Formats: sequence, structure tokens, C-alpha cells
Amino acid sequence: MKKSSTEKANEELGKARLAAQQKNYKDAAKFVETAIEILKEEDNRKQLDMAKALRNEYLGMDAIKYNKALEAANYLGRSGGFYHRLGMITEFQRVFEQQAKILRVIARQLMQERRFVDAASHFEQAAMAYQRLNNKADEMDCKAKSYISRAAAEKHISGRKLYLKKAVELIEERGSEEPIIKAHLAFYNALFVEDERPKLALQYYSDALQNYQLAGSQSRIQEVKAKMEKLTKKI
Repeated sequence: MKKSSTEKANEELGKARLAAQQKNYKDAAKFVETAIEILKEEDNRKQLDMAKALRNEYLGMDAIKYNKALEAANYLGRSGGFYHRLGMITEFQRVFEQQAKILRVIARQLMQERRFVDAASHFEQAAMAYQRLNNKADEMDCKAKSYISRAAAEKHISGRKLYLKKAVELIEERGSEEPIIKAHLAFYNALFVEDERPKLALQYYSDALQNYQLAGSQSRIQEVKAKMEKLTKKI
């Protein structure tokens, strides 16, 4: 008996899932692509969207495998869009969680490279992904970091202070007894006032240092110590 288009497509999707289990994501995506071409003959939007979600997820996973972070984030975002349309909550959450983490890593790397505008853009995209996941804490953290990045890109003090003020307001709104959050709040407050009130900034940096030490954030500890040393020389 001749197989229907749906049966043929399901065969290809089965091969794709098996390949994905073996982490052969490129092959998995190719099998899904074949299924998509078959499904185009049918009038089944739901099944076609499901296949497109899988294809983009597999391509995203393949990009992760080869350290192509931005490419991975783009594919995972597309996959999440299809899963969302299908109402597949578990799958939707899985891919957007991965996308958000990747975007955050990219943003941090861009900050280290002093590409602050690009960093801000990626923090904003990460914040949007966390918003879709209803993860308020990480959403606000990424938004605050996007403001810090935009402040760093500003040439004028007035513009820099505007973005720093927004970052501080977000951290205050978030509120937390966690040492790392208290440290961030003190650190951003110090950045906001260090030009006009260096003594107050030193107090904030001191609070930040204490809480970064409690949190065990070694890179931040060294950064704050360097800022305190530089500021002390100015007073």
C-alpha cells in the first residue's frame, strides 16, 4: 500500500529525532527539511509549524555545538516563535531559556570587548526572552545591564548619568537580600555619583566590595578595588 504524505513526513521526523538524540543536529535538520517539503503538499498548518519549530531548534543546537552563538540565538528564537504559536509551553520555555542564556553570554563578551552599543542591544534581547518566560528577576537584571552598557557608550556625562539612573532604579525596584544584588545596587549608585560626590561614591564602593566578597564574585572584587584606589587619589 502506498504511504500517505503524512506517513512519509512522520518517517522523516522519526529519523530526525533519532539523529538529534545522537547529537547529529545537522542531519536531524536535514531530515526535518525533507519532512517540511512533504508536508507542503498537505493542508496541515499545525504539523508544518511543528516541523519548522524542530528544524530551527536543531539548527540552533548545531550552531551551539560549533560555538556559533549569535546564529544559535537566532535559530532558537525562531523555533520558540513556532512553539509559542502551537501552544507547546514546555518546548517554548526550553528554547527561549537557551536563547536568553546565549544572548546574555554574547552581551557580556561584547562588554569585555568595549562594544557597548552592541552589548546593550543583546542585553535587551535577552531581557525580552526572559520576559517571555515570565522570569522577572533575570529580565530586570538584563535591562539594568543594557542601561549600564548604554551609559558606557555615552560620550557626555549627562547622557551617562541618565542611563545609570535608570539602572539604579531597576535594581532598587527588583529588591533583594542577596549579596550579589545588594552589591550591584551599591556599585551602580557609586558610578552614578562618583563625579560630583566622590566621598559618597567611596562609601557605595565599600558596601559593594563587602557584598561582592560575600557573594564570592572575584572579578567584581578586583574591579571595585581598582575604582576605590583611583577615586581615593582624587580626593
